[in-house]
Amino acid sequence: MLKNYKWKYGDSWEKYPIKPGHIWGETTTNSKFTVHDIMTDPPPFIWPATLVYCDPPWNLGNVNSFVTKNNSNNYIENFQQFYDSLFAWIEWVHPDICYLEIGKQHLKDFQFEMKKIFSSVQTWEITYYKKNPCYLVRGGILPTDFNYSGKDDNETPYLAIQNENHNCIADFCTGRGLTAISAFKLGKQFLGTELNAHRLAVTIDKIAQLGGKFEVL
Repeated sequence: MLKNYKWKYGDSWEKYPIKPGHIWGETTTNSKFTVHDIMTDPPPFIWPATLVYCDPPWNLGNVNSFVTKNNSNNYIENFQQFYDSLFAWIEWVHPDICYLEIGKQHLKDFQFEMKKIFSSVQTWEITYYKKNPCYLVRGGILPTDFNYSGKDDNETPYLAIQNENHNCIADFCTGRGLTAISAFKLGKQFLGTELNAHRLAVTIDKIAQLGGKFEVL
């Protein structure tokens, strides 16, 4: 299987062969990781999260490119299918605070959906890869005084977790692991899902290199 897999993201999966249905735990922070499709029902273990920080796909092409890289053909026809499921997960978890990164194309859609759930919604223009503009949208009961304007998304997950001071963090699109790694560095429990097992293995590998200890639950 691995030889026929075009997007391997290095050799992390060979060291940490997480598969759909597996839950891997990081023992020092009681964190949990699993391969899971956000277009399906959420796994029960993410329910305790009180803070969500997520950098989901930003448009239809982005969603379907990740489907392709997952060696799958479960493509969707419009982006609303994706963000309807994303916000259904948020409503189910019902966190105290939620941060979402999004590009300009669907910024208003995300703001609109956040206002259905949270009494306070704030937006800052930030960057990704230190040059490309994007937006960070925060929902909560009360606003935050912290200003994320001009920050890069390499640092915003750490800053959010640090400033909000919540102990159980979830990310439904774990991806390159910025939220998971930030939570580990700050000693917080992380509950994460990711569509692509190979990408999730990269995150697990990075945390292991920082001293994380993993076991299959």
